[in-house]
Amino acid sequence: MADFDAPVVSRVWRQQGFWSQAAEAAKHRITWARRGVAALTVVAAVAGTAAARLAGVAPAVGRALAIVAAAALLLVPLLARSASPAAVRGWTRLRSASEAVKAEVYGYLAGTAPFADADRDAVLLRRFDRLMDDAGDLVGHTLDRTPVQRPLPPVSDVPTYLAERVRRQVDDYLLPAARRAGRAAARTGYAATALTIVAALLSATVGVLGDGLGLSAWVGVAAAVTTALTGYGAAQRYEQQQIEYARAADQLTRLCLTREAGQGWTDDDAFVAEAERIIALSNAGWMARMIEEDGAAQP
Repeated sequence: MADFDAPVVSRVWRQQGFWSQAAEAAKHRITWARRGVAALTVVAAVAGTAAARLAGVAPAVGRALAIVAAAALLLVPLLARSASPAAVRGWTRLRSASEAVKAEVYGYLAGTAPFADADRDAVLLRRFDRLMDDAGDLVGHTLDRTPVQRPLPPVSDVPTYLAERVRRQVDDYLLPAARRAGRAAARTGYAATALTIVAALLSATVGVLGDGLGLSAWVGVAAAVTTALTGYGAAQRYEQQQIEYARAADQLTRLCLTREAGQGWTDDDAFVAEAERIIALSNAGWMARMIEEDGAAQP
């Protein structure tokens, strides 16, 4: 069982909570900004088309809808700033710092290298300082966060580390996240397919019956809505996240099975290091792709 100075690791754990809160807040801003951009794009397309169709029949309503469409288009670039590549990079760095500190705390509590000796408190503080120096330009995001009373994870050795860190990471985070991402990807795909079918049916109706009902204008609306929806889904990277989460869960599960069966990874230091490597690579993988793809999307 690890013998540690609770005040030292508790203070580090408290700071990790601030970085975790900051990362979550940044994620929410980006997600809501992307949803807002998609919604405003749809509003602009629908209101603009409706305004044109009603201009001769109900001029006042047409003008009101035109104003709504214009306002929606003006708000799009403003909201898009909150989901810019710089915002995504900031969020991923906050998340990376938070997860790195969390990994140090779990390693400390498990009592494995480099926290196996009597100077474990000094080692933890040095490693924590190094992480904070690397993310020093983001520390402003952690200010004014509400302190949350979080007990230290109930880890005191490698068996409790396996149960509380690895198993919980798989069962409470990775697998549920993979399922959520898969459902979100499916919903986006179904909606995009339905809108594509609607656009095709409208085009076919116009081709057969003519445009006496003014349906051709709504073909463009359906296309715009489809583009907004698929763009939002692509920005959220649901399919990629599902793959990354499921892959990490599988790797961690196999790691535990191998150790528990006595067929490998019996060295405590090596086991904890490998588990943290898998978790870190999973996080780094999808975050790096988000940064790369967001940057590539810029002109």
